[in-house]
Amino acid sequence: MRFSTTTASLLASTAAAFSDSSPLVLFSTSKLLIPSGETSQLQSTSRALHTTHDILSSCPTSRYVLISQPNVHASDLRNPQSGVCHSANLCSAVDGEDVKGRYDVAEVIGDDISLDGLSNYIKAACAEAGKKDGLSVNEHRLEALPTQKGDARATKLAENDVEIGDILSGAQASGDDYTVIYFSSPHSPAVYESEYVESDAIQMELKRRTAEVIEPRAGNANDSSAPLFVKYQFFTPGIFMGLVGTIIMLAILYVGLSAVSSLEVSYGAFDKENGPAAQKKN
Repeated sequence: MRFSTTTASLLASTAAAFSDSSPLVLFSTSKLLIPSGETSQLQSTSRALHTTHDILSSCPTSRYVLISQPNVHASDLRNPQSGVCHSANLCSAVDGEDVKGRYDVAEVIGDDISLDGLSNYIKAACAEAGKKDGLSVNEHRLEALPTQKGDARATKLAENDVEIGDILSGAQASGDDYTVIYFSSPHSPAVYESEYVESDAIQMELKRRTAEVIEPRAGNANDSSAPLFVKYQFFTPGIFMGLVGTIIMLAILYVGLSAVSSLEVSYGAFDKENGPAAQKKN
């Protein structure tokens, strides 16, 4: 199947694509008023959501289909090298003849887009625009893709695409007045799994080398050349330092007491003469 230029540019991921980004696709059978300058394929969640709200503020259709597929990346939907679309039902619906308005962002970076929040906004916008009667908002939550790249991820994407085809077929069968919004949560990084396999030969080599390690021999208490604190287990460094400190303090105390006891001053030398003899001298 060959898709048009619009589909070829849909969800096109750049060579330096962000691994934590997610796509956003909005298409409608009604002509959409897309703000100028909002065609960048790399936008923040707040910017992309603000543009989406501006488009939906006029309540362009009476039926809305919201599809949330967690953990999908733009490169999952379309191969950036070959251009092959891996979600054929979605790409085919975007290129449908009844589609008159499109808005898509390949890489949306930031917080999750709330499915309930988007649904509530549509209901409030249509009520404010006086188009509440006959309004239908259908929410669909698809299963998340596995985080690891491989056959399991591709298989789940194909299964979800079949479900998307059934959802869109039901919307198309109900008439040509609908808007579809397809979005995803930020892409979860794949958990690293080591490809290294340890063989039995490597394990035996590690055991052999471990056995060859020679630990230092501890000092023997009976060896006369052993250190003092190894030879006498109860003579610890703390006790030794305490004894040395005690000896020094006793020496200082002895010197002080000896100096005081050597003083030979009579008690009369400290008495002041206040008697009659001292007054006569004055």
